[in-house]
Amino acid sequence: MDRRTFLKTVSQAAAVAAASRLVPGSPGRPEEAAALPRRATVVAVGDCLISRRISALNDPDFLALAELLRGADCAWGNCELVLADSREVYPAHKGSDPHAIAPPWAADELRWLGLDFVGTANNHILDFGNEGLFATLRNLDRAGIPQAGSGADLAEASRPGVFDGSVGRIAQVSCASTFESYCPAGPAHPYLRGRPGLNALRLDTRVQVPEKLFSQLKEANATVMELLGWNEYEDLLKEAEARAPKGTGSFYDTAIATGEKIDVLSTPNPADVQRITDSIKMARHNARIVLATIHSHEARHKLEIADPFLPVFARACIDAGADAFLATGPHVPRGIEIYHGKPIFYCLGNFLFQYETIQPVPPEALAGMGLDSATLDASLFYRKILYGDQERFWQSFVPRLTFDGDAVSEIELFPTTLGFQEPRHDRGTPRLARGEEARKILEKVAALSKPFGTAIEIDGEIGRIHIPAVTAPVKAG
Repeated sequence: MDRRTFLKTVSQAAAVAAASRLVPGSPGRPEEAAALPRRATVVAVGDCLISRRISALNDPDFLALAELLRGADCAWGNCELVLADSREVYPAHKGSDPHAIAPPWAADELRWLGLDFVGTANNHILDFGNEGLFATLRNLDRAGIPQAGSGADLAEASRPGVFDGSVGRIAQVSCASTFESYCPAGPAHPYLRGRPGLNALRLDTRVQVPEKLFSQLKEANATVMELLGWNEYEDLLKEAEARAPKGTGSFYDTAIATGEKIDVLSTPNPADVQRITDSIKMARHNARIVLATIHSHEARHKLEIADPFLPVFARACIDAGADAFLATGPHVPRGIEIYHGKPIFYCLGNFLFQYETIQPVPPEALAGMGLDSATLDASLFYRKILYGDQERFWQSFVPRLTFDGDAVSEIELFPTTLGFQEPRHDRGTPRLARGEEARKILEKVAALSKPFGTAIEIDGEIGRIHIPAVTAPVKAG
């Protein structure tokens, strides 16, 4: 063996020996010295709408909340606004819903607060078009906050996002069921670039009505089609009606179906469910902890109760391998379910809710986009009346999940308040709720969780959920 070969062999052996000292179970190194910690904590917060700097605040209950986020191994939240310079992007036409934007420095404020990981699949991410979407992703990346849920095309929006921390890799698959028609990302093609947007869970929604009313609506729809001139396509309309499932139809672009009572039936698109659960299975093979997240406004009877499709979808995500399901959207807290030992949070409510001081889009600019006075009045209703006059939008909770190995062993709930009675320029910044307000928030969450069989123990200003033992943890194959 010549000198060069000898030195190369020795250096390779030294490299292997050095690497072996970093691998758990390697000879000559105690297992516990190299293994990742078995215990990990994940904190989750709801909708984040930030418009004011918060890093200079010194309120002790706000700082205590910040320490709760910073003390976790991973803190997750929903980034529900565009992070961009408003002079460099253009507002998109999006109906009556207000446009939400914050300057690039807002990403740094979120990172200062302790957020490590965010979802971006929500109904505001395309408020300022593709330019606003890409600016948001750039600013999050610059601030060191990974995301999931949106991207340059459907593949990018659907793929798991990852946060690599001291306890190992945490993955997230994020989607939305509430969005404008132009928001879903589109797939790329060999001859066509994909469409930027969010990871969409599309819903097939039908209004169910009794048989007699169904027949009346179908007759009325025939008259409407004639008035609109669609009767000239009568053969095509009859062909489409023949292909439709029995007992279904439409009335002026609203899908209808027969049933015993009036109801609204929402069914997730099977292809979307398959794509999302496939991403969760992929994440399961590549991460220690997997989060499934959704932005969903759909409700039943009141905002605090989710549409019936959501529990079915949430459980499918757990079955696919998610360790926790986190929902945001209606801006109020909802109940909690424990499914196969895994928590499902049907809504985390508002976390940062500084929407009243978001830089407004001037009315003349909106009018130039074709929005009439009625639409502007609707926007005013959402901004100042609906949210501003109801305390339920200004209280929520922050859960802390403790993992022992692969399983959730403990859930603690920390009630939060956003200053309902404070002036507009101050309220919307979260802090830990105290005393009687904390107890009332926890009691409300306990009542909303009771239908799912979840018991919440109120221990002073903290709620606790005891996780039942699961003999066979659910993991994707």
